[in-house]
Amino acid sequence: MALAAGLGAGLWLGLRGGEAKPTQQQYLARVSSVCRSYARRLERVAAPSDPAAFGNVTSSVEQVVPLLRAQEAAMRAVRAPIALGPRLDRLFVLNRRSIAELEAALAAAKRRRAGGVATGLVRFSTLRDQVHGLAVAIGIECNPH
Repeated sequence: MALAAGLGAGLWLGLRGGEAKPTQQQYLARVSSVCRSYARRLERVAAPSDPAAFGNVTSSVEQVVPLLRAQEAAMRAVRAPIALGPRLDRLFVLNRRSIAELEAALAAAKRRRAGGVATGLVRFSTLRDQVHGLAVAIGIECNPH
């Protein structure tokens, strides 16, 4: 997911220490770049097509969860304008809840419980849609293309 974007984000994070907080427009551009870079990586992971295909679910989710956590950490590392704080807090709370549902689906797959997998994946999908909607409302663009 764009080594260059990751390096650019790393460079930005390393250099921002003495810099004033970015404007809202600068913040949104930077965090959108981070989000797009992770979105490209995430879209390379095959989504499980059947909740009862436990091996596929486990393989996919074990790849996705660390990427989602790293994405949030990278987005949080970008200094945000104070005005966006409450909306970003809500975004990150929803994001963590979505990851928790994905982890519940993974646990169910490891126990070979298709119903638990299906429930976890549906809840994850619902929360991810809410995360995406809030991100768009804030002005964060995550479309990988």
